Amino acid sequence: MNYYSPDDNHLKLRSTRFVRRMFAMRQLGTFLCFLPILSVLMEQGKSLGACGLLFINAFAWPYIAYRLALNSQDTTGRERNNLTLDAAFGGIWVGLMALSPLPSFVIIAVLISDRYSAGGWSQLIAAVQAFLFAFALVWALEGAPIETEFSTRTVWLTLPLATGYLLALSVVSHNLTLSLRKKNSELERIALMDPGLKIPNRRLFEHRLESEFLRTKRGEGNAYLMLLDVDHFKHVNDTFGHEAGDFLLAEISGSLRDNVGMKDVPARFGGDELGVIVRDADDVTIIAMAERIKNQIELIRLPASPDYQCTVSIGIAAAREAGSIHEWLRYTDEALYRVKRAGRNGIQLRQSTSQH
Repeated sequence: MNYYSPDDNHLKLRSTRFVRRMFAMRQLGTFLCFLPILSVLMEQGKSLGACGLLFINAFAWPYIAYRLALNSQDTTGRERNNLTLDAAFGGIWVGLMALSPLPSFVIIAVLISDRYSAGGWSQLIAAVQAFLFAFALVWALEGAPIETEFSTRTVWLTLPLATGYLLALSVVSHNLTLSLRKKNSELERIALMDPGLKIPNRRLFEHRLESEFLRTKRGEGNAYLMLLDVDHFKHVNDTFGHEAGDFLLAEISGSLRDNVGMKDVPARFGGDELGVIVRDADDVTIIAMAERIKNQIELIRLPASPDYQCTVSIGIAAAREAGSIHEWLRYTDEALYRVKRAGRNGIQLRQSTSQH
């Protein structure tokens, strides 16, 4: 059985974006290469036919490559072949220019940078092979000439390629890097969230628990940990079904999100146990927050049983009272179990003599 079915439309969209990006860069690159190559060909007295082929390569090939890629069933694969052909065309013109050093080596540098940026080592190797083959063939047919002289005009016409294209490539690479960072951040956020409850999972909870504990110990805050246990949750699952239990936990997590601060962290601690890291509070405000949460949870009703009233047991401990994170967790857990032993449906702040 297949458990994963890719979204063909999404894959096609990604491929089309890649082709469009390459089309824009190819238009820019062939135009900027056209100027110095034409200058060298004219200085060497090449035929009008060679200049005409250069014109086709510079101004018609980008559109041909674009249409070939879009009309292909394997859009990305066809575009990678186009990139290899670009390198072959580069080899042809370097051979026809008799290795004129300034434009030739700038073109080679641009091809290497662009191919590696577009497809990594595999694309670069294919491009280098195509370049060398085309260059060697044309250069041998031309009699293996070497032209070391170039005009001031050729220098000026090469400068836009040496600067403008590489700047454009840097901008594109930077934008792709930013996009990748955003996607990675989103994937990390998703991985650290409980999908059913839409609150952080235990992994993120423990990470924030550590940071808030250290922050409190440095005297930069006063964090509290609150653990909530749904009273008789097993009875809810057994009587009304697991869907009712999931619904109940989702409603409770919504109450937590509504009643904690923007910098506080509600999370699923495990099973039917939820937790809240309260970033800055004191004994009075933490009890008041717990009371609000408890009272709002009592208003939750199950669709399968309007008469059902949900209650929770809440244990609380301050980070400043603990010598370690494990001790902070243990103190909070002990406070929670005091509530349970007293009959559940209550709030206990560690070292507090009053129980609500």
